[in-house]
Amino acid sequence: MASSLSQGIEAAKSGQMEQALAHLKDAIVEEPENADVWVWLAAIIEDEDKQTIFLKKALEIDPNNKPAQRGLAFIERKKYIPPKPGEKLSDYTKPIGVFKVEPAKFSVESTPQPSAESAPAAEVAEPAQPTEEPISTPTTEATSNGESATALTTPPLRTPAASSRKAWVDILIYGVILMAFVVIGILIGTTLLNVDIPFLTKPTPVLSVLPPSEGVFLLENGQYTEMKLSLNAPQTVDGIPPTAQTQPQVVINNQVIRLERLQFVDEEGNPVAFTTVPAENGTAILSPQEALEPGRYCLVFNLNADNGEALYWCLQVE
Repeated sequence: MASSLSQGIEAAKSGQMEQALAHLKDAIVEEPENADVWVWLAAIIEDEDKQTIFLKKALEIDPNNKPAQRGLAFIERKKYIPPKPGEKLSDYTKPIGVFKVEPAKFSVESTPQPSAESAPAAEVAEPAQPTEEPISTPTTEATSNGESATALTTPPLRTPAASSRKAWVDILIYGVILMAFVVIGILIGTTLLNVDIPFLTKPTPVLSVLPPSEGVFLLENGQYTEMKLSLNAPQTVDGIPPTAQTQPQVVINNQVIRLERLQFVDEEGNPVAFTTVPAENGTAILSPQEALEPGRYCLVFNLNADNGEALYWCLQVE
């Protein structure tokens, strides 16, 4: 039987959006940790706030999910650049990839059986013949009561391989349950005892005051100045904040930006080495590794390398 996700995809492709939404809601229950479920759900609804929430959920599950990254970038770009006529989110979240449909399993019930009337007499009579059993041949006295009695008293056979497989399955199930209880115990213990565990510890807060909103900001003397977003390199100085710092601090509070894909370049497009430090609430602080010369410097996040599309946030070092 096809999963709710595959049914929702097929319904969406055929234009049956209400039916697709119903299937995808079921898919959330069946596969809550499948990023494709959240991406498809965002693609078929019109509410932009919910689209953002669903796509961010997909990136929490799979940080490298390309459709979710493209979808969030499209939503962010719409805040500054009006979309083209007919342009919508699903244009950027597809293709997700070919959905793998499991091959139909052979079913005994689905195989048509010949009727007794149409079968030759020899074939109808054949099942009545005694068949060989993998046990010792019964004596004449034991078989005098008829074959049906013998069949009822013959115990089912179980091979050693089948018993071994069942034992391994039971051990695996018990192991998973035990691990789940251990994890739950660790979480409860760390909460009650206020103990930090390295792999559960959140990034150390380094900001005394959080940014006022989502975006990219220049942090100077405890004050935030927003760096205006532009599609491709800006042609004017509007929205480019000046700074006298030679190693300015840039605070990134934007869920669309993936730090591993971010570049910091000078006016000529030459890369500038920088470091990033994680901060609270998913923010990050970016700083150049060396003092900067006077000029314009920009953070660059490539959207589509083939079309040369990229997001820019710039500052001016005086």
